[in-house]
Amino acid sequence: MKIKNIGLVFVIALAIFSCGDDNQFTPFDHAAQALIDDDSLVNYLETHYYNATLDSIKKVDSGQTPFSAIVQTETVVENDITYKLYYIVTEEGVGYQPTKIDNVLPTYKGELLDGTIFDQRETITINNPWLNLLGTIKGWQYGMPVFKGGNNLSMPGEPLEFENFGEGFLFIPSGLAYGYDFRSSLQSEPLVFKIELHYSMAADHDEDGVVSNDEDIDNDGDVTNDDTDEDLIPNYVDTDDDGDGVLTEDEVVNGDTDSDGTLDYLDTDDDGDGVLTKDEDTNNNGDPTDDDDDDDGIPNYLDADS
Repeated sequence: MKIKNIGLVFVIALAIFSCGDDNQFTPFDHAAQALIDDDSLVNYLETHYYNATLDSIKKVDSGQTPFSAIVQTETVVENDITYKLYYIVTEEGVGYQPTKIDNVLPTYKGELLDGTIFDQRETITINNPWLNLLGTIKGWQYGMPVFKGGNNLSMPGEPLEFENFGEGFLFIPSGLAYGYDFRSSLQSEPLVFKIELHYSMAADHDEDGVVSNDEDIDNDGDVTNDDTDEDLIPNYVDTDDDGDGVLTEDEVVNGDTDSDGTLDYLDTDDDGDGVLTKDEDTNNNGDPTDDDDDDDGIPNYLDADS
């Protein structure tokens, strides 16, 4: 299953050519490739349709409605290159609508523009069917959130079962897929996916009790650049986001003990007494939560008069 471990692949490969007696390097032109891909995708959308009876994408040959008549477009900028991602929602779904960092439970079929099937998942009942979108191609990270998951009908001990889930198609330029990756047979290939999003749920990558979406402190849509305690570990994978010695999961997500406008899990002085939380560990055991010097039942790090 190729889609699982695609990662964030966008390799800048260099082509070597000879100019006189000197070897020079020319970088791959991603912007030019984006234009080539868009031309190819537009042509594909104008000349293909989905045959529901055959459950297959076919060429228009007798007046069928092409994809181009119903497709929608999303403009995506990655590495200063502008791409057009095309999508069709045939069933919106009724459940949770994922963001580009959430967990999804899809079945899918991936094709090249010539109809070659390069990857597919036909069932969610074997192995571990969950995917986290951060570990997939950019086209999925931006495209999957146009769908919603379904209702969970699964029973204990029985196969997974969902209803009223999102369905449709993603048409992805190569720059949002494998890019110019010389290691891949799919380099510079636009991709087409038929998607069924059976279920989705918010991810908590570090299992600290704060869903990863809520760890986007600067609200720029990118959780990877938020690092409150500046320890080079982004909050969404950091179990102690503010570096105060108290695990994030032990700090109430919406709590603000000292009412200073900074939530405790991001506040290095939780009680606002001028002593850093990590310095209120008076027994020096590495855990500020079990120190209560005035025996009033409130740990020092939450007690302004301790």
